[in-house]
Amino acid sequence: MPKDIAIYYATMTGNSELVAQRAHDAAKAAGWNSTLHNLCDAKPDELASNAQIALFVVSTWGDGEPPSDAEDFFGALGTETPDLSAMRYAVFGLGDSDYELFNGFARNLDQRLSELGGKTYMARVEADREFDDTYAQWEPTFIEAINGLA
Repeated sequence: MPKDIAIYYATMTGNSELVAQRAHDAAKAAGWNSTLHNLCDAKPDELASNAQIALFVVSTWGDGEPPSDAEDFFGALGTETPDLSAMRYAVFGLGDSDYELFNGFARNLDQRLSELGGKTYMARVEADREFDDTYAQWEPTFIEAINGLA
């Protein structure tokens, strides 16, 4: 299997993009051909063709909604039915635990990707506002998980 991974992000404040960039750099350092995509540029029917292995780093906005750069993508993902059975994915969510629907978008995205046939290669991670420690603990597990798929 080729060592290709597509890393997608959706952000309002830039934190998800920062985490996605860190994961992208870590994957490249581990020998992966990593590509970085904002979900505003992604199309649901192109997910499986971009890479069979994907990572979604997304924040939640308001009451569990996607950030504005992912609204169109998630709306389309809700109505389209691409076959994602060949895609392995993981979700890293960023949120604020002061909100009732903490990491709501990450949870909803994970559920929809699974409904479309995608299979996770590691459990969803839900980080709070102070995400640096969570990311630092997660990154080696992420690299180990994707290396196990190669």
